[in-house]
Amino acid sequence: MMRARIPISLLTSACVASLAVPALAQGASTSDSLSAPLDAGADTGEAIVVTGSRIIANGNNSPTPLTVVSTEQLMEATPSNIPDALNKLPIFQGSSNQRTAGAPSANAAGNFLDLRGIGTQRGLVLFDGNRMAPSATSGGIDTNTIPQALIKRVDIVTGGASAVYGSDAVSGVINFIVDDSFEGLKASGQYGISSRGDNASQRLGLVGGTYLMDGRAHIEASYEYYNSDGIGRISDRPYGVSGRGYSGTGTAASPNRFYDDMRRSDWTPHGAILSGIFADTVFNPDGSLRPFNHGAPTGSANLESGGDGGRVPANSLIGSLETHQAFGRFDFDLTDDTRFFVQGSYTRARNINNYWTSWANSVQIGSDNAFLRPEYRDALNAAGEESFTFTKMFYEAPPIITDAKTTTWFVNTGLKGELFGDLRWEATYSHSETQTFVTARNNENTGRLLAALDATTDANGNIVCRTSLTNPGLYPGCVPLNPFGYGSASSEAIDYITGDTSFKLTNAMDDFNASIAGTALELPAGPLQFAVSGEYRELSLENRSTDEPTEPLDCTGIRFGCSTNQLVWQFNTTASLPKMSQNVAEGAIEVNAPLLADLPLIRMLAVNGAYRYTHYSTSGSEHTWKIGVDWKVTDDLSLRGTRSRDIRAPTLYDLYAPLATSTSGFADIHTSTSGSVILRNSGNDTLTPEKADTLTAGAVYTPSWLPGLSLSLDYYRIKIKDAIVSLSGTSPEIQAQCQESGGTSPLCDLYVRPLPYSDTSAANYPSAVLSSPVNAATIRTEGVDFEGNYTTGLAGGQLSIRTFVAYQPKLVTQSFEGATPLDEASSPGTSVWRVTGMVGWNKGGFSLMAQTRWNSSQRPSSNPALVFETGRIPAVSYTDLTLGYTIEDSAVEPHFFLSAQNLFDKQPALFGGNIGYMYPIPSNYDAIGRYVTAGVSVKF
Repeated sequence: MMRARIPISLLTSACVASLAVPALAQGASTSDSLSAPLDAGADTGEAIVVTGSRIIANGNNSPTPLTVVSTEQLMEATPSNIPDALNKLPIFQGSSNQRTAGAPSANAAGNFLDLRGIGTQRGLVLFDGNRMAPSATSGGIDTNTIPQALIKRVDIVTGGASAVYGSDAVSGVINFIVDDSFEGLKASGQYGISSRGDNASQRLGLVGGTYLMDGRAHIEASYEYYNSDGIGRISDRPYGVSGRGYSGTGTAASPNRFYDDMRRSDWTPHGAILSGIFADTVFNPDGSLRPFNHGAPTGSANLESGGDGGRVPANSLIGSLETHQAFGRFDFDLTDDTRFFVQGSYTRARNINNYWTSWANSVQIGSDNAFLRPEYRDALNAAGEESFTFTKMFYEAPPIITDAKTTTWFVNTGLKGELFGDLRWEATYSHSETQTFVTARNNENTGRLLAALDATTDANGNIVCRTSLTNPGLYPGCVPLNPFGYGSASSEAIDYITGDTSFKLTNAMDDFNASIAGTALELPAGPLQFAVSGEYRELSLENRSTDEPTEPLDCTGIRFGCSTNQLVWQFNTTASLPKMSQNVAEGAIEVNAPLLADLPLIRMLAVNGAYRYTHYSTSGSEHTWKIGVDWKVTDDLSLRGTRSRDIRAPTLYDLYAPLATSTSGFADIHTSTSGSVILRNSGNDTLTPEKADTLTAGAVYTPSWLPGLSLSLDYYRIKIKDAIVSLSGTSPEIQAQCQESGGTSPLCDLYVRPLPYSDTSAANYPSAVLSSPVNAATIRTEGVDFEGNYTTGLAGGQLSIRTFVAYQPKLVTQSFEGATPLDEASSPGTSVWRVTGMVGWNKGGFSLMAQTRWNSSQRPSSNPALVFETGRIPAVSYTDLTLGYTIEDSAVEPHFFLSAQNLFDKQPALFGGNIGYMYPIPSNYDAIGRYVTAGVSVKF
């Protein structure tokens, strides 16, 4: 049952517009309309096929659902970039972008598209039909690295396509199609800013192309620069200042509920003593002590409403993004039937986001610390306390910053042509290489922190680090750190305990492709078409790190709280990895057979089948297949359906990920002890490909009685088994299963303990908790997609209406057998119902585009076992409006536009995480508010 009301305006729009656009052909050209021609061959005369097949030349005859959106339409609705515009379509959810700023272990703020919400790594991204080297550890492609200035449209296959394209095409294919016949010179520029004066953006672009040698050759090139400043802190918006968030154990006795002014007691900016005679006190700015004001309890450890605790560290609300994108292409007709082409691109994308703050987490400080007031030193000495436990978040320090630079080179060349007038052949080679250079700026060095916290006086009465006297060569240049009270730490001391760490991850791919397609024979119902293809890929992965996580912490001369098991750096250093490689050999065949034609209720009935054999040097052989039916009942109505077996092979990073370490708070139920533990994450070279079974069934209706109207409806069901998931010992469910087994479960291997498992004393607290990818998860999703298009004349101009509707009532993930299934279909960031409606009108040089998006309400959590006192996160809608004007009689035809995203400045509903720091906006809610962009382009 639908659990939220769809606004009447959207339902009306959907009914008027029709509910779907039928599958569109790959060769569709852009136009002022919101739609594109259905039969590309009829429009261009070229022998081309739709994305999702190697032989079908008309999208209306494809059994696989396909959506085509022109770049013109995407950028008119969302001027920032093509991926941002795609993410407003309801078939995408869960994508990562500038909103998903994160830790310096990866390019967290890259633009990674997610079809259906089942993972960015399970949708295959193609650039003009070609694979690219991964730009993320997941194997995903950061679409910021795809040059966009000469992209004419994006084809989106919303069904399994591994039999045609190979691994990763589980949820579908996203194909960025190049305009390979651009002619002229076009320059453009734009500027945008939010209504609150932040997140300024600029775009500059230049595109040129011309025909040579009497039309036998064509050359084109483009360059585009884009910059978005981002929004530096969550607190730059009112909902980030309020401190409102969830807390509780999620049980009936202690349900999760909203609390105001949420704080964490272990994040205090004042500095708190946790043990001994001064336990539960905090420091004033002058170094004096006062009782810790704990505020109101909230039902969760360390979480309090009000008091002396700390708020969220300096996380960015929106990460910054800067891209440079260059592209060039040359075509040449060697003969009337053979064409040579070469194209290449260079892109550089940089994302920066604030992530965390330096933290002294439950460290030991000597009772004779020179920064302590004498009366406190005397009292501790009298009590016989040599040290005390201390915690503080250094809000006066600069934030720890994730700075990710991704550089991509791509070259693709080949020959294609025709034989005997009917056979199409192609042979291509491509090389791509992606380097992701991630730096953790202002990372905290544990050894320097502990050395700086052990402050004493020298012979002249100057406060110095004790190691400067006892071991002067161990931590040279040590600056003593005063942690007692907010603002007490000097900038020199903060500079000493922090530094930059980085790693460079390099993915490379060489890809050889060859195919031949055409008509095998004529059947009574039409031509039997076939395609045979082969592919060979070589992939490599290499990582170079400036700081190895296996390097032991040198505790020489440090008196308190130092252990060689501790991390040298607070956050996410990654081990170096020598070049690892993989080769993939594939062979595939596809057949499209018309069985019946020109019969009552059977205008045409065709069966499409595909089979692919793949051999991985790392995990053996796999078989994928697809069978599809296209039944044209009448000239107006078609029915279609597919059944397929699809795969996602483990990436080289899944298999051979270098050791990565970090620290985290951990409550160990085995020893009933809480503390800080080292987390170790690495790859697993025994992984095998994920396997998915996909079913689609749908209908396309293009009524002859109302030209310009088309409707389609498609049902899909995807079941993935042996899905690769990273299991971490920090999971409470994994802890519980290990405990229930008495230490015999394989899950117990995720805990490294100094003593036998039978020992439950605090001394057996884990020295490390492990995380590793395994083939253990299952994912199930199903739903219905609607798309719609209607074009007609209105008031002397052209009116175009397009509507996308997605209904996804099931998205269930179970991480391992026995784990609680998580229903993510209506969890924060996902909605069961998602609607996007577009209305465009143009007359002469004037154009108007209005886009409305609506997402149904969401549950506070995907875990059905958790109890919440508050209701659902409310439904939300956003409206975007763009006005354009072209001076048509001018030689350069200048085009001006003014666009407002989130026109009515709709603010998101509050949503709180139950881990103490608030990121109060589900990912499919707007975080910026009203955003205005103005621009101009000229064409020569």
